Amino acid sequence: MQLPSFIKKIAKKLQSILPIAISKNEVYDRLTKEIIKATCVQDSICIDIGANEGKILDWITKTAPHAMHYAFEPIPCLYENLKIQFAPHAMIFPVALSDQKSISSFNLVITNHALSGLKKRPYPSFNQEKNINVTTDLLDNIIKEDDKIHLIKIDVEGGEYNVLKGATKTIHNSNPIILFECGAIGGELYGFTASDVFKLFNEIFEYRIYTLKGWLHTKKEISYTEFEKFFETGKEYFFLAAPKSNSKNS
Repeated sequence: MQLPSFIKKIAKKLQSILPIAISKNEVYDRLTKEIIKATCVQDSICIDIGANEGKILDWITKTAPHAMHYAFEPIPCLYENLKIQFAPHAMIFPVALSDQKSISSFNLVITNHALSGLKKRPYPSFNQEKNINVTTDLLDNIIKEDDKIHLIKIDVEGGEYNVLKGATKTIHNSNPIILFECGAIGGELYGFTASDVFKLFNEIFEYRIYTLKGWLHTKKEISYTEFEKFFETGKEYFFLAAPKSNSKNS
């Protein structure tokens, strides 16, 4: 049976204040918060791609209150709420970032916004959905060239590889820490493989890939074999990428 949305919100709130994370998403959220605190200073400019209700953006703006951040959210009601909440601290764009500029059909999951995306992901049939048109664009077309970006978070339900391809100039200019979701379901929908993602980071961006916990505690990068296994099994699906010359203490 589908839970009413207000019960889902209460459950998420309770989960966020429990001393122990009880879901994988909550584990990733807590590690993300640690990474933001470990890497950002008060004027670090950050980008939140797939800002949703603004949970991560809230941590960003509180950790780096002296910067003007960027956030992207194509779902109209979420975009309007983000504008109200974060307008003094972030530029909010009603755009679905990708590797091409266009007007595209977007699968809006009315009963669970977090499942929405440019491609329809598998999800339980009881969810209500509709298609809307959204603007897509490249991050490189929007970010100011003189802005030094410190951190980018990407969570767009499978479209992360295309977002990265559209952010090549920004990444080369700033060498930011990148937090990104990635897995086989997204690969099937958007036509990429674990090898495509690994090569993009290692050969084009000259980055290393880590698990969030690995980067925080051991600084041990993951090999292609490890990344491919995570990609296919979903044992890990949220990662950190950092420039090869970057270390947590630099």
